[in-house]
Parts: sequence; structure tokens; C-alpha cells
Amino acid sequence: MRTVEPEILSADAALPVFYARRIDPVPERRLYVARPGLRAMPSGSLIMAGCLLLQLWTLTFLLWAMWWPAPQTPRLLAFAVGGTVTLALLVLLVILLLLRRYPGFLLGVARAPFIRLTVTDRRVVWSLPWQRYPLMEIGRERILGGILGAVDRRGCGNAAMIMVHGDPAADIDGNIHFDRLPDVEKFVAALAR
Repeated sequence: MRTVEPEILSADAALPVFYARRIDPVPERRLYVARPGLRAMPSGSLIMAGCLLLQLWTLTFLLWAMWWPAPQTPRLLAFAVGGTVTLALLVLLVILLLLRRYPGFLLGVARAPFIRLTVTDRRVVWSLPWQRYPLMEIGRERILGGILGAVDRRGCGNAAMIMVHGDPAADIDGNIHFDRLPDVEKFVAALAR
């Protein structure tokens, strides 16, 4: 039987393999950036604002009833001042109760118009312009793709990011849902592998 001798290359021979050191930085490419603004407000925000305006109108009517015509006697002045202070304290109490009971929800609604969603070739990042660190960051290895929902004539619409099975950031179906994203088709294309 014939023996095969391995070919030994000289030390200065060029290898036909692309050489890249691991520590050489490869720039991250941005594929999609969304700054939705007021469109990022949750569904029902307009109805909530309408109810708040009705409450303010009622409060204005009560203050008008206390202060018009201008109080003529010290007793009427004390009633008007006392009623105004009582109403102000009640409004502050309601605000404080909402802040104590639902701090995350209220903070999320207040920050929603300012959140920037960025899709790169390595990750998906939710960030605020005034914070140094992102609110949330998901690596591309956890993302399987995207689903396009209904799109309006301006290109805004709904989408879902499909996550790997059992991902803690996903809902029960394994998705993260986005409502009213600008240029939503570009978002779904950026999620495709």
C-alpha cells in the first residue's frame, strides 16, 4: 500500500483565507430608526384626554361659582378661599394616588413620544435622547423575524417582532408588538435575517 506524504508549506506561504483579528472593530450598521412622536401614545389616550378636559371644565365651573361675583364679605371670601384650597388639595391627592398606584404606566405614557427605536445588524435598541444607556436592548440572536400588520397610506402601521421560544421579553405568543410605527415595512425588512 502506498503512503501519502502531507505537503508542508513554507513559513512565508500566503494562506487563501481572509484574515481578520477578533479585536478589529466592525462598525454596527443602522437598518431602521423610528422616532414616532405623538403617534407612540397608547390607544385610548385621546379618550383619556377628553375625560381629563371634562374634569377640568367641571373644576373651572366650581371655581367660577365660588368666585363670581367677587366675594363681598369676609365670610364669603373665607368660603371662596377654603373651597379653592379644598379643590386644589383634592386634585393633588388624585394625582398622588395615581402616581403611587401606577408609577410605571404613567412614566411609560409620559416617555412614549420620546422613545427612539433603532434596529441594527446586531441588536434592537429602545432609547431616550436624554439617557446615556438604553431602556431595553435585544440581541439579534433572540430575534427570528418580523410580521407586518395593517399599514395606512402614509406608511405607518402595526408590526410584531418574532422572538425565539421562551424569550422573557416576548408575550405569550412569542412576539413583541408595535403600534403605529413610521415606515413599518422598512422595520419588518430590517428584522429579516
